[in-house]
Amino acid sequence: MARTDAVPAPSAAAPAAPPANAGARATLSALAWNYSAAVAGALLQLCYTGFTARVVAPREFGAYAAAAAALTVFGYVAGAGLSTYLLRAEVLTRGLVRTAYRAAFASGALCFVATMLFAPTAATLWGMPEIEPVVQLFGCYFLTQPASLVATAGLRRMGRARAAALAETGAQFAGMAAGAVLLTAGWSPYGLVAASCLTPTVTLLVAAPLMARCVLPTGDRVTIPAVLGVSGAFALYGILQMVTMDAALWAVARHLGPDAAGQFSRALLAVSLPASLLAQALRRAVMPAMAEVNGGGGSLRGVPTDVLNLGSALGCVSFGVLAGVGQPALRLLLGPGWGAAGILVTVFAVCWPLMLLCQLGYAVDEVAKELLVLFRVQLLVLAATSVLLTAAVAGTGSLVLTAAASPLAAGVGHVAQLVRWRRVGLCAPATLVRPYLVHAALGTALGVAGWVGVHSIDAGAELRLLTGLLAMVPVGLAAYAVRRWIPVYEAAVARGLVRR
Repeated sequence: MARTDAVPAPSAAAPAAPPANAGARATLSALAWNYSAAVAGALLQLCYTGFTARVVAPREFGAYAAAAAALTVFGYVAGAGLSTYLLRAEVLTRGLVRTAYRAAFASGALCFVATMLFAPTAATLWGMPEIEPVVQLFGCYFLTQPASLVATAGLRRMGRARAAALAETGAQFAGMAAGAVLLTAGWSPYGLVAASCLTPTVTLLVAAPLMARCVLPTGDRVTIPAVLGVSGAFALYGILQMVTMDAALWAVARHLGPDAAGQFSRALLAVSLPASLLAQALRRAVMPAMAEVNGGGGSLRGVPTDVLNLGSALGCVSFGVLAGVGQPALRLLLGPGWGAAGILVTVFAVCWPLMLLCQLGYAVDEVAKELLVLFRVQLLVLAATSVLLTAAVAGTGSLVLTAAASPLAAGVGHVAQLVRWRRVGLCAPATLVRPYLVHAALGTALGVAGWVGVHSIDAGAELRLLTGLLAMVPVGLAAYAVRRWIPVYEAAVARGLVRR
């Protein structure tokens, strides 16, 4: 597969080939640290969400969510695709990292200025005048966010997933603590924005010194245009991706009002926590390992099968649990007044494994540097999303159908990925039929058992949640008993990662 990296590699001897399973074990170690940090971050976010749901009204949270979504494009312009570029870099040099920092600070400053100018337009676009000052405050986020992504991506590319994970988790806690103080003092929804702005600042202050201590080859001089030539394409692709993701929230806010947007965004946030935990941790763990293979002249043939096997297992099980007990869990977390969000959580959870699989497919094509393929698939998903959202919002005004639109469109994109991989010999879709079916059956069994347990009693949210979780225990025990026939377990044994 042809490679078109614009950044020259350093003049150094090629390292010795690692053992056959070294890459798998390194990936597993990185995955463990990424997931540990993600779980800790998710728990922090759950506590913070429960607190903010009681001090921030749905309308105010809708304004915050609308402001954040309005600046999605600026976020990708500010980051300029630098995180993805560093994660997939075949050789990381000191000159490349320095250039990435310079590009990050420059693009962040430009986006800060652009945000100040864009705020009135955003208020008009969303039909919500109250979000103008919220958007302007959000501009501070871009001053440090791009550079923090460079620091943590560099640490992960150097195999220091633990340091990156701890830096991000600690910064998340600091931001939430500051936000909670401001919200308690009555600064709603500005306390939410302050928490978002402080998190990347703390991340940068912790991760940048750690990255500076890493031993890197000097390498050739790398210019900003050379880096942006590739990372900018990833940024543009990321903008398309996030426009697709935010289209549903924009449609709800524009056509159904801020109250509906608040309910919708709360449900989306509840699902985004495990979704981000799964997708980001998997991507960050497998992309450096795939970049090593690609950079050493190896073939990525068969890699999509392994990645999607693992992703389908984790996604179906996690979202199956969420589908079963999501309603009482969200009621317990948010308190009264969020009934519609509980229903939407179940809908999101049922459909979201399709979104996860498509995201993992993007990661494979990113490492393979198939930029045109990425754009084609993303444009297909955007088109499918537009059609489904038009039918849901303009046709029926149903929040349930609106929630299903984006993940179903991602499923269309994933089918396109599989068709292409079969054509180029990268993956045989037939080998994924059994893993998808078995893992989907396991997730369905967990979801149905949890749903039956939740609705078997007429009690408070706490007891219904406990009953739903207990109802899933027999399914979990049965899965453990037949684990030798579960595809993800078979794959782990075959690669020496688990003893039979």
